[in-house]
Amino acid sequence: MTAALAAHTLQPLGPFDLERTRAFVGRWPPITRHDPSPGEPLRLTAPLDGDQRPVAFALRQDAPDGPVTVEVAGADGAEDVALAQIARILSLDHDARDYPEVGRRLPAIGDLMAAYPGLRPTLFGGPYEAAAWGVVSARISERQAGTVFRRLSAAHGETLTVAGAEVVAFPRPEALRRVEEVPGLSAEKVHRLHGVADAALAGELEVARLRALGPDGARAALRRLRGIGEFYASLIWLRSCGVVDEFPDEPRSRATLARLHGRGPDDPLDDLVELLRPYRMWVALLLRVAGSDATA
Repeated sequence: MTAALAAHTLQPLGPFDLERTRAFVGRWPPITRHDPSPGEPLRLTAPLDGDQRPVAFALRQDAPDGPVTVEVAGADGAEDVALAQIARILSLDHDARDYPEVGRRLPAIGDLMAAYPGLRPTLFGGPYEAAAWGVVSARISERQAGTVFRRLSAAHGETLTVAGAEVVAFPRPEALRRVEEVPGLSAEKVHRLHGVADAALAGELEVARLRALGPDGARAALRRLRGIGEFYASLIWLRSCGVVDEFPDEPRSRATLARLHGRGPDDPLDDLVELLRPYRMWVALLLRVAGSDATA
């Protein structure tokens, strides 16, 4: 167990409500193991950029749009790296003071922004964790994949203490490489997880490297991982590298955008997507959340 370091502060630029992040964590299977108890800080873990060691964060915000207090555990000697990483995970690494302009251009999007005030994308801790999720979740339900992720973390991850409570992190690449069997996963998927671990150990799953390759180059590099096709290559790129302005080929987001504007599921949407710039990815997440709620 690792004790927490001193608290840091992140100041959002533009709308941000940590309670929206808290609600999202409770429903997103890769990280539902971090679903907080009422009144507790939001605790998250991530493989640290660079050496992939597990780090933990405890997050508090007294009021929407106000400063976010961050406690960090496990990042001895790399506190600045960890702070930049949690800013990326929370999408606080971007000046979003002009984000509401998108809602003024498209009133239906503005209505969603009003219904989910301060919602920003919550990302995977890093490409390594996102790639592991891609392997685990292929051809099974998200709920089943979330169960496997929790089991992997409990059996092979590390426990850190932050803000007075323990939290379990996803296994280091070295530990994942040694796993021989995972309940609920085929031997082939375990083999694919070994490939993800090897790529992480070789430095191939660093955000800085993937960003330098650009969208097409990053996707091509990710597709070289065994078991990662076009869909999951895009997922890793968009949901772990802090991409703000790409609209994913994601059916639920597109269906919600079409429905809100009186269009059919097969109607062209390019004119609407163009008006979402420079926040196409953020709005896609907003549309997906709203679409999920509408379906429920």
